[in-house]
Amino acid sequence: MKKLLYISLLLMEVSLTVQAQTYTEIAAVNHATSKEISSVSSATTNVRTRYLFKVYGSIPTPKATFEEEHFLGGDLSAKWNAFNQNYTHVYNVTIGPSTSNIEIVKPAVYNAVNKVNAYYKKAVRKGWVTRDEAIRKLSHIFDCANVICFDDESAPFEREVNKAISPEEIISLFDCVDIKVI
Repeated sequence: MKKLLYISLLLMEVSLTVQAQTYTEIAAVNHATSKEISSVSSATTNVRTRYLFKVYGSIPTPKATFEEEHFLGGDLSAKWNAFNQNYTHVYNVTIGPSTSNIEIVKPAVYNAVNKVNAYYKKAVRKGWVTRDEAIRKLSHIFDCANVICFDDESAPFEREVNKAISPEEIISLFDCVDIKVI
């Protein structure tokens, strides 16, 4: 009798789990905003959200106050400096013991990009990733971050990037970002 009860409870739990995953997929597709494009994989139950950010003209590249050479050099140095210039604002404080105050715009994205940058620095040094692959990935991530910095509707992406813990999760999240230059 006990075995029959356990088996029926197990079957009920499995059916509820399958239904919950189906309802999650439906909810993700129905509640996508204009900034998110959801696609559901039929082979698996994973929901993959794509983010579309529009930029008018070109990707913002402000003149950096302090130029810093990126460890991969070349075009990445300009994108790295633009990223630092866009995300950090330095204010002079005349009252109190401090002489300046640094404000970080969209700290979730800023911290994620810095984490991925450190990951690729280590990965290239140890030979886990080729230099060309690191340049390609970081170039896309810096472009995305520089566009997201000025986007007012980036809150869903910021929430997702804040949930991501490992650099691999952050990289896969930035792989879901599309930039449309208008």
